[in-house]
Amino acid sequence: MSWASDSSSSGSGSGFSVGSSTFSDLGGAVSDLFSAEATGYKQEALSFEAENYDAAATLAQQNEQITKTSTAIKQQQSDRELYMSLGKTQAAVGGAGLAESGNSLDLLRTSAQQGATQRAVLGQQGLIQEAGYQEQAASYQNMASAAEVAIKAEGEAKTGDYIGAGLKAAGAAASLAAL
Repeated sequence: MSWASDSSSSGSGSGFSVGSSTFSDLGGAVSDLFSAEATGYKQEALSFEAENYDAAATLAQQNEQITKTSTAIKQQQSDRELYMSLGKTQAAVGGAGLAESGNSLDLLRTSAQQGATQRAVLGQQGLIQEAGYQEQAASYQNMASAAEVAIKAEGEAKTGDYIGAGLKAAGAAASLAAL
């Protein structure tokens, strides 16, 4: 067995020659194999990341629905309080023997306006919260999609690493066989 300084040395006789390119090819093949395995682990981690983003998006969508229901309940409670207040005011006016005119109508109108304003504010607050949850869900869905794209990219890189490892190993084998 003779050790040559490079792979261009010809091997004549019964021995074989191993050059620096042979070791380089073998080292590259080993490196690519480990790189491919590491890429597989990265794919797995990205899968977990995508699952977490999908779960977070689902939770944000559920929060949006809860907010819609909560806002509707608050508006109904506000309406009920308004109707009770108006009923009490009408009863007080009638109980005092006053006609529903002048100041008593102004009082009823003001109460109705306050109730309508409160209802509108509750509705807007609910819409703002819902929009926030919609935006949050969309953001998480985008991040999950980005993770899915990264998973595909890592899959391609893994395939390339295996192909590279195979080619480098074949190159090393060819340099040994040629001798």
